[in-house]
Amino acid sequence: MGNNIFQRAKEAVSNLVGKHEEHEHQHQNNPQHEQLSAQSNDFNNEDISVAENIISSAMADSSDAERQQLAELQEELDQTKNNSQQNL
Repeated sequence: MGNNIFQRAKEAVSNLVGKHEEHEHQHQNNPQHEQLSAQSNDFNNEDISVAENIISSAMADSSDAERQQLAELQEELDQTKNNSQQNL
């Protein structure tokens, strides 16, 4: 059956990274739109919190291999979070 919370963590991080990359693409193509940064920050803060909570929850019921992958997901999430904050 698999670890559903682990799968949700992967999806949450993937969705967040995708949203961040989409925002970056829009910002590069239209740098005059300062509003995009403010709007992006709103969804990023909420999405980041959700993803962090899911990763944390998944750690408890995961195998060692899944924990390693979750640690990598957390690093990816942290990097996206840092990149998002730098663009404000």
